[in-house]
Amino acid sequence: MKRISLFIIAMSVLISLIGCDSNEHRSLKDYDDSDVAAIVRDKEITIGEMRFLYADEEVLSSIDDAVRMELMIQEAKKMNTDVPDKIDSMRKTWETMSLDDIEMENSQRSFIKSQARKLGMEPEEYFKEWIEITSVRSLYIMEYTQKAVRQLEASNDEELAAYNKEVSEHLDELVKGNEKDIKILIR
Repeated sequence: MKRISLFIIAMSVLISLIGCDSNEHRSLKDYDDSDVAAIVRDKEITIGEMRFLYADEEVLSSIDDAVRMELMIQEAKKMNTDVPDKIDSMRKTWETMSLDDIEMENSQRSFIKSQARKLGMEPEEYFKEWIEITSVRSLYIMEYTQKAVRQLEASNDEELAAYNKEVSEHLDELVKGNEKDIKILIR
């Protein structure tokens, strides 16, 4: 369970370092879940996928973030990693874990319950699907950043900030180098 908590923290750190753009002119109500928000190489990212992972008010401003994360995941999958083995070994833990088994901040627990209501799911059902999706994504993203940038060895806030800056700069270059393979369809 401690590893799962670390993945959630790592994912939160990565999402925060990617940054959000704000565009108040659009409304999520203008789109269906099946609408494609972006295409990264040949992988479509739909509004429905975004709604599953983000609160509705964050979906449209998080499309660029989702593109950057998808690029990292695809790059990690190209590398010779043991992520698939880690996923297989952790899957048993995810399947038996319940929302009450994991320590998390009240805001995170509220998010899970709110998302479940929004999607017409039981909180436990949403949690199990959410924990697997976010953990798999986190595993690939951490693997990628550790191999493509460097191992995170931050012992204080200053070192963590420097690492986050390195990762952010690397991601900017990754996006720039893949511009022809990225189509953001909803802005």
